[in-house]
Amino acid sequence: MDISFQADGVGWNLEKCAAWAQANDFDCVRLADSGVLESGRILTEGPDKVLETLNHYGLYLAAITAHCNLLDDDENVRWSEQTRLMQAIESANVLECRVVITGSGAPVKNGRFYGMYSSPPGNPSDRSEELVERFAEMFTPVVKLAEDKDIKIALDVAVRMGNIGCNPEMWDKILDAVPSDHLGLSCDPSHWLWMMITPIEDVIRDYAGKWYYADVKDCEVNPHMLYRQGIIGNWWWQYRVPGRGTLDWGTVIGSLMESGYDYVLCVENEDREMPGLEGIAYGCRHLRQFLPPG
Repeated sequence: MDISFQADGVGWNLEKCAAWAQANDFDCVRLADSGVLESGRILTEGPDKVLETLNHYGLYLAAITAHCNLLDDDENVRWSEQTRLMQAIESANVLECRVVITGSGAPVKNGRFYGMYSSPPGNPSDRSEELVERFAEMFTPVVKLAEDKDIKIALDVAVRMGNIGCNPEMWDKILDAVPSDHLGLSCDPSHWLWMMITPIEDVIRDYAGKWYYADVKDCEVNPHMLYRQGIIGNWWWQYRVPGRGTLDWGTVIGSLMESGYDYVLCVENEDREMPGLEGIAYGCRHLRQFLPPG
């Protein structure tokens, strides 16, 4: 199992990114479908510059991020987003990259696709079944292309980004709607902790075989602030880099291994108190101790 990191948002070129990754003991990188990896340019100009740069520093491209919202209520937007995602799959194939990360999508953020809180399934504001049907319509041709190109699609499980695929109930529905061994999930247990989807290791084992990527960050839950604010508050939980939160990474990694996952742990940094590259490097050092030598 290798260690990667999410490299977009730092504002550097690929050469500097790769040099930093090598110097800080990373095995590979995850890059966004923009800038040097803009799909149209890769498909037109070829992958050589990207691959040669990564190879020079002993790295490989672990995944491409293409967060496209194929469930937008604007029909023109969602078809445009589908085209962009399919281009990312084409460029991943050219770049010899095994995985594309995207979202399951949603027309509303913060998990409100279920409708009003404390309302039964099927309430007038519940759009979950409607959106599963839309998911099947929009993702079926995308997954067919991924099968043809032998690319794995890993769905981001973050709820606050606007993804209907944010919990086990919805994972079952969308994976059943488009059944394929090229459509799976990206494991990020930080979300489950504050959503109270626990034990974390049970979640991982229950979806063995469907983890196509592991986009890892930690989460800290503060019981006192939970008492003060209740779940409607916004400070009783916060994201951390691995090793600075509540999660037991020995258990998390062990559960992934037992579930047959042997690809990449990708450090993501949304830690307010250790931002930027310092936090990413810290996360790598913390995770490395739980991996077998070599």
